[in-house]
Amino acid sequence: MSNITDEKYERFKTNLEAVNGTCERTCKAELGKKIADLFVAQGLKDVCVNETPFLKEAGVVDALKAAGVEVFTDHIRLHGETVKGGISEMHGGIAELGTMMQFSDAINGRLVAIMSEDFFGVLPASLIVDTYDEMFDRIDALGKDIPGYVGFITGPSRTADIECVGTVGVHGPLRATCIIVEDA
Repeated sequence: MSNITDEKYERFKTNLEAVNGTCERTCKAELGKKIADLFVAQGLKDVCVNETPFLKEAGVVDALKAAGVEVFTDHIRLHGETVKGGISEMHGGIAELGTMMQFSDAINGRLVAIMSEDFFGVLPASLIVDTYDEMFDRIDALGKDIPGYVGFITGPSRTADIECVGTVGVHGPLRATCIIVEDA
């Protein structure tokens, strides 16, 4: 697996920040510490984590607990309404849009991404493509193996369907951060 180029990272970051998202970059060995530091800096005291093998290997839950953050890894539906933070692994990214992608049949990762006020998507660098068309080629290549859910997440949730007034956070998070993880 290759690491992301500085140019592709900056393009992804610039496009995510253009829609009021934030972007961080780290390596897998530092992922847990990076997320814990972000939670402490933002004053977030609790989090729902859709703990995948990747996040487990990176020690994300342990680092959050060591930083004094209350962590929920099960019963996401029960905790998601009151817990402020959410962390889920992403399965792709589009540099030209600053978009994170979720491919999933499981519900917990999707719930974390839409119920959290502060959502943190963890995205392996090798899964970022340059263009929207490249992502659709990747999805098309899955053929019959395409998951039941494919979600595009580009910054915090926005809508203008409430009396044509732009509103943030109605259908998802108020704040969205992508943490791009360099591949080892």
